[in-house]
Amino acid sequence: MHALEKELGAVLFHRTGRGMTLTSAGHGLLGPARRILRETRQAEAAVSADPRRSAPRLDIAVLPPALNGPLAEVLAAFLRANPGTVVHVHELGSEQEAVDVLASGTAEIVATRLPLDIGRAGDRLATLPLGTYDVYVAHPPAAGEGGPAPARPGPPVGVTELHDVPLVLMPPRPILSAGMEALIEESGPQLVPRAVVGQQETRTAWMLEGIAATLLGARRAAEAARCGARFAPLRGVTGLTVGLAWDPRTASPVARLFAAAAYAAATRSPAAPAPPASAAPGGGPARPGGTPADPGI
Repeated sequence: MHALEKELGAVLFHRTGRGMTLTSAGHGLLGPARRILRETRQAEAAVSADPRRSAPRLDIAVLPPALNGPLAEVLAAFLRANPGTVVHVHELGSEQEAVDVLASGTAEIVATRLPLDIGRAGDRLATLPLGTYDVYVAHPPAAGEGGPAPARPGPPVGVTELHDVPLVLMPPRPILSAGMEALIEESGPQLVPRAVVGQQETRTAWMLEGIAATLLGARRAAEAARCGARFAPLRGVTGLTVGLAWDPRTASPVARLFAAAAYAAATRSPAAPAPPASAAPGGGPARPGGTPADPGI
């Protein structure tokens, strides 16, 4: 490591006791180093006869609410067309982490809420809306129900109507975005937790057991309704857009291929328009402000 620092003419680590932390120069090298390793693996895969080494790899960072719905559909279509590709999914803690995750090389694609509210740092990113994400209030099945309830939502429920309604919630963190948190705060009452659990599956299971109501995305709410839960859209938190963001200047061939496939899927047309230039081999600059990807990028 000392030899590398000497060759580069920069200190990469702060050495404190038995530990080390990256300096600003180290952080600057991290992203390019990961991209070099990724390209090296892809070069090895291109000439390797070993199927375990020849599988292309795509790293995606995903905001938890974006895991289901449009992203799942795009991933399924992409993997059907590219069955040899291996997708590694990392959790994106918040939309504000998108730029750092892409810059550090941890992931090449992020799936998050759009539009990105990350200031000038996101100007270099290309973005592609995939669809909307609705939030539903799901209540336990009514006592004595003879069978599953129809998978149809009830009338919309306002945040103020959740006053004194116990809920099974995730640990304190943005449920989808800072915008949703602001909406809840502006609406008056705070959500009342009866239980706080770390897994989304546990929230649904505990709600179905009658512990308390909970907040779910559209797909999970419909699945819960088939088990007897009653659900209704949370007024003012519907139609939030989720989509992809990536840096077209550093995207690998497999990342550009995925972006092109996502663009084709998002158009919902058998004869989809040409993919955005940022998703084509060679890449291209994103519009300032991380505007939605289209043929003009």
